[in-house]
Amino acid sequence: MSTPASDSARADTDPAPPDLKTRIARLAAVIGGEDFSNGDRAVLKRWAPRQPVPLAFYRLWLRHIDDNLPSERATPRWMLLAWGLALVGRGAHRPERSLGQALAESRFADTRLERLLDAPEDVLPDLFMGAVRFLASQDAAFDWFDAARLLLAREPDKRESARRSIATRYYRHLPKE
Repeated sequence: MSTPASDSARADTDPAPPDLKTRIARLAAVIGGEDFSNGDRAVLKRWAPRQPVPLAFYRLWLRHIDDNLPSERATPRWMLLAWGLALVGRGAHRPERSLGQALAESRFADTRLERLLDAPEDVLPDLFMGAVRFLASQDAAFDWFDAARLLLAREPDKRESARRSIATRYYRHLPKE
């Protein structure tokens, strides 16, 4: 858990990768855990972008993830990750299977992938939700760290790195026709 001093020094949306990996793993474990409230899980699943962040998210974050909330700017993106983890359900986080691999093996259309990876900030949440719904319908768990990097990156080089990683793994795992 971070201290208030380290929280103010932390980048707005780009925590150090080990910290981000730890938070994603913890978020997935809590949301997918048997002790997590079914009511809170349902609230997270009903959320949509541009709606207020539900109290269930704040309760989840402050009880299980960190003593400090993400920045106001980053909170909707973290909520989007919590929504996806709640939607996919138990076992959603598989660190050994990249997002690109899961999309490829599930036959996610490369035109949809292109729209997702090229999406402007205001459209990205909706396209991401479509991709997660698709993967959930295929019972396709994946490494949510990849999704976090894509959603939380604010610096152009970090966002490009996340996109490149997803695209590379997608095309490497795309079944040959």
